[in-house]
Order: sequence, then C-alpha cells, then structure tokens
Amino acid sequence: MTLDNSRSGSLAGITSEYAELTLPALLEVEDDNTLLNYACADTGVLLWPHLRTVFYRMALADFLYGAPLTGGSTTAIPRSRIVAYFIRAIWHNALSHAMGRSAAEVCLISSSVGHQIHDGRVFNRLSDYFAMQCAVRAITIEEHFEWQWQNQRHNNRIFLHAPLQAANAIGSRLALRSRHQSIASELITFVSERAEKLLGWRPGPKREAALIDLAMRKLAGMPQQMRSYDKILKKINPKVILILGASYGPASTLIMAARMRGIVTAEFQHGAIAPGHDAYNFSPNICKSKEYRFSLPEYFLSYGTWWNSTINAPINMVAIGNPHREQHLLRSASGMQCRRAVLLLSDGIDFNLYLQLAREIAPPLATRGLRVMIRPHPIERSSIKIKYGQHIDASVELDFQDDLYASLRNSYAVVSELSTGLFEAAGIAHKLFVWDTPKARFCYPTLPFEGFTSADTLIQLLTQDGAGELSAAQVDAFWAAGWQGNYRNFLEKHAGITMSTEIDHV
Repeated sequence: MTLDNSRSGSLAGITSEYAELTLPALLEVEDDNTLLNYACADTGVLLWPHLRTVFYRMALADFLYGAPLTGGSTTAIPRSRIVAYFIRAIWHNALSHAMGRSAAEVCLISSSVGHQIHDGRVFNRLSDYFAMQCAVRAITIEEHFEWQWQNQRHNNRIFLHAPLQAANAIGSRLALRSRHQSIASELITFVSERAEKLLGWRPGPKREAALIDLAMRKLAGMPQQMRSYDKILKKINPKVILILGASYGPASTLIMAARMRGIVTAEFQHGAIAPGHDAYNFSPNICKSKEYRFSLPEYFLSYGTWWNSTINAPINMVAIGNPHREQHLLRSASGMQCRRAVLLLSDGIDFNLYLQLAREIAPPLATRGLRVMIRPHPIERSSIKIKYGQHIDASVELDFQDDLYASLRNSYAVVSELSTGLFEAAGIAHKLFVWDTPKARFCYPTLPFEGFTSADTLIQLLTQDGAGELSAAQVDAFWAAGWQGNYRNFLEKHAGITMSTEIDHV
C-alpha cells in the first residue's frame, strides 16, 4: 500500500491557524509516554521512531506544502533495471566477502545519491571522504539511488544494502500476524486522535490505513531485521558505525544492534538541520526517555558550531566540518569565475514555484547583465531534464552540473527557501537570500539569511549594496575548518581507533 496525500475533511478550508503551525506544537502529538509502550516484544525496538517522520510529513504536506513529502526520487525506474541491479549487487557482495573485504574498524551507511564523477571514477561526496581517511580499515554499506549501477569507484570497499533490505522486506511480509495489525492499528489511532485533539487535524482514512500497513510490516520485520544487522555487524566487527540520516527513525533497529555490541554510533551531517526539522527535534518526554535515546545515535558530526544549537535531539554534538566543501574550496582556491548568475535552488517538492519566481525576475535582471538559473534538487533532476531538456526558455536556464560548488563559483547570488545549498554558498557567492515563506519560517523562526517575500523585493535586494552579504564570523560558524584533524580526533577520542599518519587523500 502506498502513502497517498488524501486530505481529511477537517482541512477543507485552511485558516491562518494552520499557516502559523510551529514544530513544538506538532511535537505535542508525541509528548505522551504511552507511545513508549508500542515496541517489538522480541527485540525491544520502539515502533514510533519508524513512523514519526512519515506521520509528521503528512501534516506538513497539508499545513505548508499542499503536496506529498515523499523524499524519494521522482523518476520512474524500469523494472528490468531494478532486477539487473539486484543480480549484480548480490554477486558484488558475495565477491567482496570472498576477497576478504568484510572486516573493518569503521563502518559507514551511506546512499548513492551522493555519487559524482571525479577523474573518470565514481566518488561519493557524502561518505567517501570519511571512508578513505581510514583506507583498508573502513567499509561502506551503500543504499541505491534510482537503481544506477556504478563500476569504477575511488572507494572499492563497498557493500550494497539493497539485497539485505529486500530480504528484510520479504521477511516482514511473511512474518505478518494479526497481533501486528492490532498493535499497529492501536498506535496509529492513538496518534491520529491526539493530532486531531491538539491540532484539529488527522491524516484521514486512506493515509491512516497506509500508516497501519507500514507500521505492521515494520513491527513484523523487526526480529529478522535485528538478526540480519547483528550478523553483518559481527562479520564487519567495527568499533564505530557512521550512519547517514540515523536520527530519522528507520535506522533505529541497526542502531540498537550496534549499541548492543558496544559499537559507537554516530551520524554525519548531510544537509541542513534546523529548529523546525522534524527528524532532529523531539518532544520533552521523548528527549527524557532512556528507551528512545537508545534508538538514536550517540554522536552527531556537525558541519560547524552554528548547527549544534539548532536542534534539541538528545545527541552529543561534535563539530567536524564539511569534507566535500572544504576539499572543493582547496581545489578551486586559485580560480575566479565570472559571477553573473542568480542561482535558484529548488527544494525537490514544488519546482513550479521556483520556475514562476525565475520567470518573474529574469527580464528585469537581464537588463542588469544577470542571468537566472534553476538548479533542480537531486531527487527531481532526472524528471526535470526529461520534461524540459537543458533550458526552460530563452530567459531561464537549468543547472544540471554534478558538483554544486562549480555552480556556486559562477553565482553572483543564491536564492532558496530551505536548501542546504544556501549555507554551502556562504563565503562563495556574493549574496544569499532566503525566500520568506511559511515553510521557511516553520523551519527557521529566525531566518539565517536576509529574506524576501516577493519577486519585486528580491530584484531590489539583488542590486542593493550590502544586501545579502555575510560576515566572516558567520561563515566560520557554519563551517568548521580542518575536517580531517577533527574527524581523526573523533575516531581516536570516542571510538578508540588509533589513526596512522598515512591517509588516502582525495
């Protein structure tokens, strides 16, 4: 069953009350210890972490977006490509194990959404920097993105997650019993009724049925999932596991398996976190719960000190820096580009909104020698390219470069609502502007950049001296310097890993 975006009847007319929704108000839904009673009897894994972001994003879709917040690729994938990927992935994993590539002190869980081509080979900008600091002492378990197979890699110590995920999914279907449906139904009814009482909103019959289906499959599959993760962790035997998006919830079974083996658990930052980010902020009772904290990573490796105070997750924050940004700036320090582009960063949800803004500002900016470009979000890039090709029209261009920083170096100004790219542009682009919308205010009650509310205001700010500029201190707070030393210190201090002087620089 798929998760649709059918609204409940209570949202027939959205009032200003909905537009003023805050995350603390939304999190009151989970501020009840009753939620901690819903857990797998065999493993002790809590059920709510696996559901909360799905549930909350149904609410956010209705309150703020008017569109589903799926978080996945928008591209239709041929079944033949999926089957071919699975066959190759199974063979690849078996061969890697046979060649003795299993044991490692550092284990990373990453996603191929970070793939880029460097010197003719695939490099994962999210995790390969960390993995290759430890050379043969690290292994990466990589999730697929759009089922694209990659042969030539800079980092060859890779296992592919898809076969294990498929086995767990099939196992959960086979293990389904009436008790799982009963528990799932009880939980979804409980949170839906709380949401209706506190917010005047609930998912509605179709989405509640979809949530129950998801919850019962998660619950039924937890014992096998725990066993399979324990088996692979026993094989790898790491001292630390670094997990992409660990705080979102679905990784909680893996986190518990690692904690029970005494493995240090951490999440490396992969995008913007904020006071309004549902995956990194929790209700007071959740934050105090020992059981819930056990489902979260122990450490969060942040980009810089500014981020450490933006969330309330009960996790130890360690400012590491952003390897990809730092390495790119080192490589491009000697080059200076002609900065005539105004770059709009799409959010992957409502591309048409950015297209409308681009078309409004392009003609007047063209008279000032500026051109407008839209950079699609990675999850929508393929579908946008199929629909529009390389250009929207004569006045608006599309940016499909793999490397964001190559685009930023050509940008006079960068504009978006919530994109991490706004922060990555700090210290590179001349001006940064955040679109002041209910979505942006929900995420950042105090905007981190100068805001605008209309196309006319943005045009004025783009030509105004000093508007949208940041101080050096602000940039330094976003991005800690010296990521390699910071990361090595973390491994030595918190994971007990002795780092050699030989590093595979990238």
